[in-house]
Amino acid sequence: LEASRGLVVQSVCEDSQGALWVGYNGGGVDRWRLGVLNRFDPSLGVINLPVRAVFADRAQRVWAGTWGAGVFQIQDGQFLRPAGAERIYPVVLAIHEDRRGRLWFGTQRGLACAENGDWKVFTTGQGLSADEVLAIADDPEGNLWIGTREGGLNRLRDGQFNAFHKQDGVPSEDISSLYVDREGVLWVGTFGSGLGRLQAGKWTRSTTRE
Repeated sequence: LEASRGLVVQSVCEDSQGALWVGYNGGGVDRWRLGVLNRFDPSLGVINLPVRAVFADRAQRVWAGTWGAGVFQIQDGQFLRPAGAERIYPVVLAIHEDRRGRLWFGTQRGLACAENGDWKVFTTGQGLSADEVLAIADDPEGNLWIGTREGGLNRLRDGQFNAFHKQDGVPSEDISSLYVDREGVLWVGTFGSGLGRLQAGKWTRSTTRE
């Protein structure tokens, strides 16, 4: 998009109407559809408040996770803080909706879940390997995968966390992104250590050598 030239894009998602939502490091969110661009500014008096994650859920709600002011819903051009969301203030780094419709938020202070207006936060006190959560994905088997900074990869299943580290085959302790494809394969992006692939319990890794 020409309007985004010179801006640092942190997150992009598509909503049910085919519109693209773009979150910027320098603040603000764009909505682009059919060649029309709309800008939404969450600054709330803070100059250049970074938007680290933007996400459109299946209920057609658009969420914006920020660095410094927590998470908001964008409604009628305004940034509104949902009830209970103050529990994950101030840094939200990732947003994901699982197959059950639960919303998960990665923060600097743990992993948060919002379901039916109830907010829960999981930290190292509940078994998470590190509190800074950068990426979230779920698979068809009911596993929630959580990528952390300096804590490797976590799997949440039946209320229990299990951690996977470099000695287990994970490319890095610093996970930047996660994706589960249609075959149930987990792809793991890292900071500087290549791309990991987990299928049927077996790890493979791709780096610049490949």
